[in-house]
Amino acid sequence: MKGRAVVMVGLAMAGCLLYQGCRSTVQDPVTGAEAQYRRETLEAELDGGIAVVHEAARAAVDRLDLRVLRDESDGIAAEILALDAHHDSVEIRLEALPESGTLLTIRVGLFGDRNKSVVLFGRIVETLGQSESVASTPDLQPESLDWIRLITNGQEPHRGDQFP
Repeated sequence: MKGRAVVMVGLAMAGCLLYQGCRSTVQDPVTGAEAQYRRETLEAELDGGIAVVHEAARAAVDRLDLRVLRDESDGIAAEILALDAHHDSVEIRLEALPESGTLLTIRVGLFGDRNKSVVLFGRIVETLGQSESVASTPDLQPESLDWIRLITNGQEPHRGDQFP
């Protein structure tokens, strides 16, 4: 009897140690970026340095009107802690990866909220996509007339022309 109890406890402990939790893959429909949701946490590896991803995460938090409690960052890690309208904690952690990559971790609430995590992930990825498209055309500055020449197919704008 005693030996059977020891075996049962041992099996239970091994099961807990080997438990990986339910895992699902989340994919942003616009950019195709993928994230894994497991153990009440969303995780994704994003292209771009930690500073760029931190700016995108902060912009997403601001766009979603979350109340920021803490926002700290350095060259290898960053953390944003905020509250949503239901007073659920929103924790965004960033870690620098080799070759200009960043590990993004999102956890909403004590037990995790998959839907809110996916919405926040989508906003971060969307913001990253917008910053990359702006960064891909660095020569087009709003204060110069280059952007107008682009719209007018290379012709010089005339005074009085109206552009959308």
